Amino acid sequence: MNEELNELIAAYEDEREELTKCLNECLEDFDYLGAHKFQKGIAMANHQLLILNSIKDPSYPEKTELENMFRYYDRLKTLRPLISGYADEQIAKTKVRLNIVSNQKVVPFYDGQEFDDAIFDLAYGKILSFVFHLKKSSNLYLKFKCKKNNLIISITPDEQIGNEIFFPKDKKRLLKSLGFKRNKTKTYFQLKFSLTSFKDAQPVKTIVSRVIYDVFYRNELDTETTLVIQSNF
Repeated sequence: MNEELNELIAAYEDEREELTKCLNECLEDFDYLGAHKFQKGIAMANHQLLILNSIKDPSYPEKTELENMFRYYDRLKTLRPLISGYADEQIAKTKVRLNIVSNQKVVPFYDGQEFDDAIFDLAYGKILSFVFHLKKSSNLYLKFKCKKNNLIISITPDEQIGNEIFFPKDKKRLLKSLGFKRNKTKTYFQLKFSLTSFKDAQPVKTIVSRVIYDVFYRNELDTETTLVIQSNF
C-alpha cells in the first residue's frame, strides 16, 4: 500500500514540476491564456497530492497548514519589524503544535483488520450488512450491503444527516466523480461495486479513503471510526 502511494505521489510531484515549467514559459512569452490553463493543472495536481498524502498520513493537512503559518509569520517579521514580537510568539506556538502533530502516531482507518474482514464477510454472505460511522454526532455513515453480486455503498439519507454536515455542489461533484449516484427516490447517494472478480478489499478501501479525505476532509470527521455489523445469525 505505502509503495503504491509513494509511486503515485512521486508521479504527481513530477507532473506538478513539469506544469510549473510550462507555466513559467508561458509567462515569459506573455501567453496568459496558456498560463491560466497550466495554473489550473497545477491546482489539480496539488489537490491530488493533498489527498494522497492525507491517505498516507492523516495529519498531513494540519502539518502543511502549520508549516505555512510558520513561513507566513517569519516573512511578517521582515516586512513589519514593529510587530516582530507578536510574530515571534506565533512562531513559538506554531513550533510547539507542529512538534506535537509530527510526533503523534495517527493510524489510518484502513490499517485495521476489522474493516477488511467485514468486506470479505459481506462479499461471501457471512453478514447482511455493516455500517461504517464517520461522524456519530451528525449521524454521518457509510452503509455496506450486497445485492445481485454488487457491493452497494450508501451514504446517510439526506434528511437523517445532522445540520452541520453540508452537501454543497463541489462535494456532490466529487461524489459523482467517484461513481456515486442518487438512488431512485433521490434521497441519498450510493455506489455499486461489482463483486464478479472480487479478490481483495483494496479497491473498496480506496473509494472509502477518497470519501474521507477528498469529500468530507479528515478533520471534519471523528478521530476514531466504528463499525456496526448486522449478522446473518
